[in-house]
Amino acid sequence: MLYPEHVIEEVREKSDIVSIISEYTTLTKKGSSYTGLCPFHNEKSPSFSVSEEKQLYYCFGCGAGGNVITFVMQKENMTFVEALKYLAEREHIKLDKEYLSEEEMAKNHKRLQLLEILKESAKFFYFALRDESHKDVLEYLTERGLLMETIKQFGLGYSPSAYTSLYKYLSQKGYSDELLLESGLILKSQNQGMMYDRFAGRVIYPIFDASKKVIAFGGRVMDGSQPKYLNSPENILFNKSNTLYGLHIAKNTKSDYFILVEGYMDVIAMHQAGFDQTVASLGTAFTPLHAKILKRYTKQVVVLYDSDNAGKNATLRAIPILRGAGLKVKVLQLQGGKDPDEYLKQHTKEEVEDLIKQAPSDIWFKVKYIESGHDMTNPEERVKFFQETALMLSESGSSIEQSIYIDEICKEYNMDVEVFKAEMNQHYKKVSHSKAQIEEKMPNHVKNVLNNEVLFLATLYHYPQIGKRAAEHLTPNMFAGKLLQDLAGAVFEALKTGVDIDMNYFTAKYPDAVDQNIISHVIIFKDKRYEESLVLQKMVAENIKRINKEYLERSLKTTTDPNELQNLLFQKKELDKLYIDFING
Repeated sequence: MLYPEHVIEEVREKSDIVSIISEYTTLTKKGSSYTGLCPFHNEKSPSFSVSEEKQLYYCFGCGAGGNVITFVMQKENMTFVEALKYLAEREHIKLDKEYLSEEEMAKNHKRLQLLEILKESAKFFYFALRDESHKDVLEYLTERGLLMETIKQFGLGYSPSAYTSLYKYLSQKGYSDELLLESGLILKSQNQGMMYDRFAGRVIYPIFDASKKVIAFGGRVMDGSQPKYLNSPENILFNKSNTLYGLHIAKNTKSDYFILVEGYMDVIAMHQAGFDQTVASLGTAFTPLHAKILKRYTKQVVVLYDSDNAGKNATLRAIPILRGAGLKVKVLQLQGGKDPDEYLKQHTKEEVEDLIKQAPSDIWFKVKYIESGHDMTNPEERVKFFQETALMLSESGSSIEQSIYIDEICKEYNMDVEVFKAEMNQHYKKVSHSKAQIEEKMPNHVKNVLNNEVLFLATLYHYPQIGKRAAEHLTPNMFAGKLLQDLAGAVFEALKTGVDIDMNYFTAKYPDAVDQNIISHVIIFKDKRYEESLVLQKMVAENIKRINKEYLERSLKTTTDPNELQNLLFQKKELDKLYIDFING
């Protein structure tokens, strides 16, 4: 932890959570809380709640939740420290360096120095592009259809071909060779040990993080030499697997979907045409981290990769990753094998919008892709097509989706529905069996933690009368994991004393967004299913027994003390006889 608890709490307390969240969605006062449309997912009826008193937010629709620091982390794609600094700057709070360890100070200092080097380099490249001696480079970009406004918006530049121009500029600024090498902008020859510019003679594309800081560069040659594109190497600032080009602009789009393309020029051309929701991964395969980032900003992604074989294969790899993150996926393949940059030179924004509206779902894209590999006039090939399509559809996690596509596919290809279902069910059983085997190997506390323990603690907290009785049969160490044990202890203490849970402790100790989501769920979420007393009593009684049983079973597996083993076996036997009377005590 970089900063002590009291510093984090000062930032949290002085940051007006209602005011900050109101910058992203309209909030209306309702009782002791504020409600509005969730800024994390699209909805028509407000399910998003903000507690000014507790300084927490929670969405009853998608489950997003946390404190003001978590909110900034999720909406602006910042780390905990970045969000803390951002809020501190807003409230004019000074974060003294004295709180940092020597190692942390050194790492932070190096990070800031690298950011300064990249910022200076971006300026150097930007002005070099406008130098009269490089007018052919500027003409190259404008001839490719880029407007000066677009060039400025994306900070495009040029690295002179002299091979030492940037090195000399940065050295004069006082940066050491060691730091310049670490930035990835400068290389050192192995033979003579000379320092030279990595991107010499290339058009430069600055790569920004979500908070609009330059963290890397991409460089493109203007002739036919190889490699065509070159990216900065990864370092403490830049990781290709969790960086999306164009996100610093796209995150503010008003569109309800994002567009995923392949390269720099595709992103830039799409933005120039008015599609400000366009992003691209950077010279690497699309990753689950990319999908997780997109999930923060949208519920739907249109994949618009090149329509050649490489693009189709990349699309097939991206689809399950996007689906795995809970995103709805459509696929647009442009005619003639063109990429978006080429296509927009000959077509209007409205034409592309129409194509996006008509773009097939990822399922239909896969069906057509499978069809393209078979001669549908050949009976054997036709059989293989239906077998592969049935296998693909069996892997869908939604029975509703399966039912809809079964009917559509059978109608499109003149196949008997029941025969196709029978084929699909064979594959489905195999997939289900495989999943079941994986789940059997998972510890129960991992599978059940969000479904059971969190809901149970939230229920005890919000129904204190029954919660007090339940606490008599439980101890915090019976819960799985340090966070839930701490939460259980805090809930039991709050039930006993009537004093609210100390948010200072939980904000400082558990800054992770996932942890804050769980904390806000317990403190804010009140499940109205349990307002009926008999249903509540049954749920609490069942969970008391379940948690005790799982705790005893875990303890039995780990103890080596014979006396303790005997005691645990006795407790387990007595647990079967346990009857909890919430009415008579």
